[in-house]
Amino acid sequence: MSLPMLSLAQARPLLKNPDRGLRMESYITLGNPLQSYPGSAEDPYEKLRGFIAKYEEESPQLLQLYVYLTQYNKKALDALAFSQLQSMLELCREQGLRVLLRFTYQNEDNPDAAWPQVKQHLEQIGAWFEQHRQLIDDTLSVMQGGIIGMWGEGHNNKNFESKYTGAAFDLLCSITPEDIYVQLRNIDLMESVSAQHRHRIGIHDDYMIGEQHGRWNFFLGKNSPAEHRAAAGFCRTLNDGEMPWGHATYYDEPDGRALDAMEAMPILQQLKQYGLSSLSLEHNYRETSERVFSMQRWREEYITQAQLNEAKLPYHPSLLDADGRITVFHYIQYHLGYLLSVTACEYDESQLSITLANNGFAAPLNFNALSIEISGEEYDIESYDKYALGSMQKVTYALDLPPNFNASQRIEVKLARRAGSSLCARFMNAADIFAAPVA
Repeated sequence: MSLPMLSLAQARPLLKNPDRGLRMESYITLGNPLQSYPGSAEDPYEKLRGFIAKYEEESPQLLQLYVYLTQYNKKALDALAFSQLQSMLELCREQGLRVLLRFTYQNEDNPDAAWPQVKQHLEQIGAWFEQHRQLIDDTLSVMQGGIIGMWGEGHNNKNFESKYTGAAFDLLCSITPEDIYVQLRNIDLMESVSAQHRHRIGIHDDYMIGEQHGRWNFFLGKNSPAEHRAAAGFCRTLNDGEMPWGHATYYDEPDGRALDAMEAMPILQQLKQYGLSSLSLEHNYRETSERVFSMQRWREEYITQAQLNEAKLPYHPSLLDADGRITVFHYIQYHLGYLLSVTACEYDESQLSITLANNGFAAPLNFNALSIEISGEEYDIESYDKYALGSMQKVTYALDLPPNFNASQRIEVKLARRAGSSLCARFMNAADIFAAPVA
């Protein structure tokens, strides 16, 4: 049975898919005074509402949220701090945003905290998570490492002794819900994590410039066994990235080349290399109205089917125009993370089979339950393996039909965060993006 797919003109509902896509970023500095970025006079809740309004057209469903603990780097977190954090996460839930959460201390004007203080804070946060399980479940998409160094990127730390790095990230993993991935900034930080947590460690590369190795890259260019292990694991973890600010120069060198017009194909190759699920909208896009930056340029730059095939990049043909093209911006917007469709749905007297295809960069790793609903009755697909549904993969699943099944009954395919969850993936099928009707 042929199942029609959405065209690009029809595909906007796919931008509402959770835990994937272009993302916003915002900040909250806990304490008194309550601030957005440390030292600013901005209200963090209004700051976030401003970003939501700014990116209404792009419809991001993800938010990278920096939670600065700069006012607490020598004392325990108090009820005020947790009430402010709760208000921010409740705002995210109200707005339908899922969060890449990063706790951090240090920026240009504020020092970091020593390990004993970090340890106390993490233990407090873990207890708070337990007390607010529903809020965390509703909002937390990924936990980012944070904690150490400038902006939580693990470098230039002063008060935090590096010998405690592994202990800090092990503790962070232990307080994070078990089915949530943890992202770290570079390969050395990843290697500091104990073996028991390593399977959950994804990456956030905060300096994507189209180079597979570099001194500010996730890979530091050592060509080590650790780097090969990490690269092999990208298909099994949620991974995030951002390009540098468009007003910056190459590695911030005074005479370095400008980074406001980066070549698209090397960046696309990095998206593939990392199996990237999310990418920053705030960097190198609409930073100011005075200049045009890389991703704005990519709204007018096309990539062809032939180029996609030659570069072995994933794509869905129905999103291409009549000339076999798509803008680089739209290509990134729709292909980050998972891009799922039901490509076949067949049945005989006793069995139903469906085939799911994934044309995105990454598997649907935050979705752990696949089921088929027949006239309101739900049947779990026990053989579902989220890792098997990786980039450019197809998987066929079979279900024994109930004895009273007939061809007039409505069939829906449901891929959920977990069994019983209302957080579900949308499919590319044109008839019904949530379902694949048999008849």
